[in-house]
Amino acid sequence: MKQFTRGIVLAAIITVGALPASAMAQTPSGGTPAATPPAAAPPAPAPASPDDEIAVKAVKLTRSQTKSVQRRVKVRPDGALGAGTRTALKRYQRTKKLVATGRPNLQTLHAMELKFAAAIEAKLRADSGPQAAAAGPAAAQAVQAAMSQAGTPYKYGGDGPGGFDCSGLTMWAYAQAGVKLPHYSFDQYTMGEPVERDAIQPGDLVFFDTAGPGASDVGIATGPTTVVSATSSRGVVEHETFDDYWGAHYVGARRLATAG
Repeated sequence: MKQFTRGIVLAAIITVGALPASAMAQTPSGGTPAATPPAAAPPAPAPASPDDEIAVKAVKLTRSQTKSVQRRVKVRPDGALGAGTRTALKRYQRTKKLVATGRPNLQTLHAMELKFAAAIEAKLRADSGPQAAAAGPAAAQAVQAAMSQAGTPYKYGGDGPGGFDCSGLTMWAYAQAGVKLPHYSFDQYTMGEPVERDAIQPGDLVFFDTAGPGASDVGIATGPTTVVSATSSRGVVEHETFDDYWGAHYVGARRLATAG
């Protein structure tokens, strides 16, 4: 009898050991189910490509956001994108093998892992639909003409190669491209179509209030963030559009329909 009992127990042990693992993991009704392996984490988003124009386009930051960037590049966080910050930012971009512009852009903000980068990218991509007509040959000719006068002294009321005031330069430059403008910045501000500051292109008229309230000063954009104008202190020069001084006096930009 004992031998018979031992045989039954041994057979049961062998049978259980032969069961597949999936069968052994099953539990009776009401029992605790076997744990399932966790789902794989989603892959990290790919870094912005230098070929993505939106990713490498300079973006305008708030003072607080600029301070965050300055902390990443280890300069005094004063909230102003001055020369020291731009130099440090370019150095950071080169170290990270990014497009080294010395300007904040999505590629750089993502590399810095700044939380506000996603919101800025969403807005930029949402706004990347149809814009005002792109600048054309006349705009390019006007830019070239204005830049050819770099170093020409400022002259109140001047509209000739020997001296210019602000609107005299824009009027003369566009005349070289066959486009007629009035010699008054406020009148020029009524021409063409308004352009958002982050959509400025070479040839757009850019206005400031440095000579009084409203569009009292004007220049011609040479790029998204640069402009050539006749300044009372330095004559005809190319300068930043949104630095500490000019950015504080920025009024708006216009694109001439006849510049296409």
